[in-house]
Amino acid sequence: MPGQASSSPVAAVAPGPRRAAAGWATAVLVLTWGTYLAVRLLQPGVPLERVLKGLLMPALLVWVLARVSGPAPKGLVLGLVLATVGDIAIDVNFIAGMLGFLGMQLCYIAGFVGLGAAGALRRRWPIALAYAGIWAGANLVLGPALGDLRLPVLVYSLAICVMAALGCGVNATVGLGAALFLISDALIAVDRAGLDLPLGSALVMPTYLAGQYWIASGWVRALATGGLGGRARASALPAA
Repeated sequence: MPGQASSSPVAAVAPGPRRAAAGWATAVLVLTWGTYLAVRLLQPGVPLERVLKGLLMPALLVWVLARVSGPAPKGLVLGLVLATVGDIAIDVNFIAGMLGFLGMQLCYIAGFVGLGAAGALRRRWPIALAYAGIWAGANLVLGPALGDLRLPVLVYSLAICVMAALGCGVNATVGLGAALFLISDALIAVDRAGLDLPLGSALVMPTYLAGQYWIASGWVRALATGGLGGRARASALPAA
């Protein structure tokens, strides 16, 4: 599953036909996501919303595939497939949806490690410490109100915090996306705990989509710059 960086850099957007394909993929992504968000805002709960929700991550996957000239990173591809499973399943069974997203987190973790994020994070250990504190604090505050979800959330939140910390070891773009993803899931946890947070439910999907986009975008950028080897590794966060 790791998204290994090849010895030769992967172009972010290849010239000629691939550049045109990347343009079309971007248009499809904007249209799919924009339509979904509009339907969710204006007519929430209609069947079209669920149909479009199942197309969100496939549209992002098409965007990724159009922007790399070599093999797409397996961790990202499989992660987006599992995110699609989570998007669909969570409206039917919450635990099933969590399992889909847990699989996605593990794919992302493996991919980030394959890019060298663990070594980069060791040099930025306060980031790892901060996410450990977020994990402990969130579960301490929300856990008692989650009931039967307390243990599943404990495990899932550990995976997402590890993913978010490792994302900072890839580059700032991936780190930002991972943080937004964590915020989206935290808003869901707050809602499940029965706490009323103004605009909480309204922000779940925008932060989720922004998070996934920045993760994918930063991942593609890491491949285009040869991963985290040499100077790219040393300057990953400032240069993003």
